[in-house]
Amino acid sequence: MAEIRAFKGFLYDKDVIEDLAAVVAPPYDVISDEEQRRLLNENKYNVVRLILPQGSSGDSSKNSKYMRARNTFIEWLEKGVLVRDTEPATYIYEQEYTVRDARKKRVGFIALAKIEDFSTGRIKAHEKTLKGPKADRLRLLRACGTNFSQIFSLFSDPEQKIDNILYKHMGGKPRIDIEIDGVSHRLWTLRDPEAISSITELMRDKPLFIADGHHRYETALNYRNEMRQITGDNSGKAPFDYTMMMFVNMDSDGLTILPTHRALKNLPKINRSKFRNNLEHIFEIEQLSSVEEVMSGLARNADLHCIGIYLGDNTYYLLKIRDADSIVELLDESKSRAWKLLDVTILHHVIINRILGFGGTNIENSIKFTTDEHEAVLLVTDGKYQMAFFLNPTRVGDIRDIAGASEVMPQKSTYFHPKLLSGLVFNKLEW
Repeated sequence: MAEIRAFKGFLYDKDVIEDLAAVVAPPYDVISDEEQRRLLNENKYNVVRLILPQGSSGDSSKNSKYMRARNTFIEWLEKGVLVRDTEPATYIYEQEYTVRDARKKRVGFIALAKIEDFSTGRIKAHEKTLKGPKADRLRLLRACGTNFSQIFSLFSDPEQKIDNILYKHMGGKPRIDIEIDGVSHRLWTLRDPEAISSITELMRDKPLFIADGHHRYETALNYRNEMRQITGDNSGKAPFDYTMMMFVNMDSDGLTILPTHRALKNLPKINRSKFRNNLEHIFEIEQLSSVEEVMSGLARNADLHCIGIYLGDNTYYLLKIRDADSIVELLDESKSRAWKLLDVTILHHVIINRILGFGGTNIENSIKFTTDEHEAVLLVTDGKYQMAFFLNPTRVGDIRDIAGASEVMPQKSTYFHPKLLSGLVFNKLEW
């Protein structure tokens, strides 16, 4: 079901850029203002100038950030800072990293994916998107006509046939080999027509699940529709019918999803005794004395829908649902059982919305997301937030089930670690 193809990527010329680690960046949507300033100062050719250009957001202004990105990109092409491969290729991307004291490797490949409407079922999303980021990315794509970073997608290959092909072509010296924040990033160029053809054929019967980059995918879809209107080309074979993706096997051991914890503020004054009594109708409650005990309890009960809570004053709870069927009956009838029994669904729709009576637009400016449980504790201890919630990571199987049912998870349900780098390879929308 997935139609992929090799492409002639643009990469930084090593003769011009001696330190490739100085010109790459995380995805645009996780770059803080402080990190953006650091990247801008680190190297004048850092990709942040393309993915997060500075300037006004007006389309008509010659000084708009989108035109700045366009002019910068053209300048880098003219100067030979970026050079294009002469033959179509796919790019093998390996990330080696440490998580929970274990060293892991995540391997995938970067190629073009044919853009599909979600209604076809060939490409599936699991996150809700917002209008603002999509409008921003569309203006950038219109101005530059280039994918500066790859969308992160998953496919299922339990027999690891595609992984084995990739491993066979990772023996030589990588084209890129850099380390950033303890993560090693390596890139090989795969030009072997037979290997590319084998990967292409193996991918044909596989749906794709977007792991990260939902806004960029919907932007590519909107841009495709726009360009079809402008050009009249509905062949499905134009450059704008494809977008650059990183493809990773969801059945591999190298895939890591981190939990995203929450801290909440702007709540009405909480009666702790009443709050606990309300929780006890639905959950078994174990009172603990540290966040380490909470995290250990979550790990031991990963299959039992557990949630941790910190109320301040060294008061920690570990919650386990008493009866899954009661949760299913309590929530929206139109949703699947898998969606209702997500830990993050139970947290937001049962604890926060129903028991605390807090939700809707009020929550958007009252919630802090973090993958660091100690940061969540500190936010409450310092009085900036009133309570913190701790979760187990969402499982890959849950993503497959919920996206497969065309349902959308609550906000920040997944955090794939580590993030893919922007700036390794670019796809200019031209053959």
